[in-house]
Amino acid sequence: MHYISARIRPAKVFHGYDQAGKLVTATMPNEHFVEKVIKVERILSITEDHIFIQCPHDTVQNWEYEGGFDTMKGRLRQAGLLID
Repeated sequence: MHYISARIRPAKVFHGYDQAGKLVTATMPNEHFVEKVIKVERILSITEDHIFIQCPHDTVQNWEYEGGFDTMKGRLRQAGLLID
């Protein structure tokens, strides 16, 4: 297993879709950034300032992170976990 540390704060939880096909989300309290060790296999995608994480019960969490996209890509590349 591979892990990466990041300073994150929760943004949203995606619960799926309702019967009308509308996306069901919950906004998380805007808290301070905290250091977290994340199992790389849980990462679905990383954008300029968000990480999308696969969670239990078929949910996805969206976290803001500090450090920047190029830094995050560089860390994954250096660990051999990013294919260019």
